[in-house]
Amino acid sequence: MKVGDMVRFAKPEEIDHRHSRQWASAPKPYIGVLVKHDKLMGTVSVLYEGCIIKVRSVFAQKAGKKDFEN
Repeated sequence: MKVGDMVRFAKPEEIDHRHSRQWASAPKPYIGVLVKHDKLMGTVSVLYEGCIIKVRSVFAQKAGKKDFEN
């Protein structure tokens, strides 16, 4: 992921933290623009609806063609 990419992500308050092994496969229903990717800390900052949301990088992935069709 690079700054400026469209990413899909999950808000951390909506993730069930009891199943930590399944975080990467959690549903990611939100789409925003990647503002910052801190690889050392494992976090990303995403612009979503005019707000910057900071989440762990396992909760975000680059959006693909299918994400834009919906």
